[in-house]
Amino acid sequence: MTEQQQDESKLERVIRKIKRCLALSKSSNENEAATAMRQAQALMREYRLTELDVRLSDVDEVQSEKSRAHRRPTWDRHLSAIVARVFSCRPLSYRHWCGTSGRMVERALFVGVTPAPQIAMYAYEALLAKLTQARLDYVSRVRSGKSRSTYSPETAGDHFAIAWVSAVHGKIHELVPRGEEDLAIEQHSKGSGLVAVESRDNALIEQYLAGKEIGKPRKARAVELDMAAQIAGMLAGQLVEINPGLANGGEAQRQLASA
Repeated sequence: MTEQQQDESKLERVIRKIKRCLALSKSSNENEAATAMRQAQALMREYRLTELDVRLSDVDEVQSEKSRAHRRPTWDRHLSAIVARVFSCRPLSYRHWCGTSGRMVERALFVGVTPAPQIAMYAYEALLAKLTQARLDYVSRVRSGKSRSTYSPETAGDHFAIAWVSAVHGKIHELVPRGEEDLAIEQHSKGSGLVAVESRDNALIEQYLAGKEIGKPRKARAVELDMAAQIAGMLAGQLVEINPGLANGGEAQRQLASA
């Protein structure tokens, strides 16, 4: 382990200790709460950390294992954007040199407060696998003449996929882990607590990304979509069902299954 790695590991332990102290500072026991807050403040002074530094340590970024040699298609980016919105993450495309394939590749990337980006990536990749297969099946039908289109099979497949994402949009909300605490917030504060949490998380994400170089998204071109492909995509998307699944480590996630 290098000296830099040792320093980073030590800092991580310090931040974890500060977080525990800050959690204890909310104790109903006034003496315990005061002692914990003093310990947290002392550690922050010693290591020149602010409360923002501690909160930012919760922000993480997760890359998709799936990569493309070319720019991710519109329907792929739409899917990641919708999933990111549900889980209060920031969706990005990450282009880099891949040593394994020996070429430049592009991947989906989610940035958010842990464990949101991990759950968002799980949902995105599960849906992407289903969408990719559904699109391939439709392209094959167009190519064989079973489905008609005025566009090429590949383009018709893109239009099908965009409509598929739109149809699944509402269902993705069912992927959100919903614990008793979340339900209590909604019932007693009419959602204002959830809005506050989302605003705080968004502020942390923006702060985390502030020092990173992020390219501006390209302006989408207005295109006329194939109506037949759209209808087929909407119908296929409506057949996607979401079933409860067991989560690893006790975290609530969902498994997707086609009807």
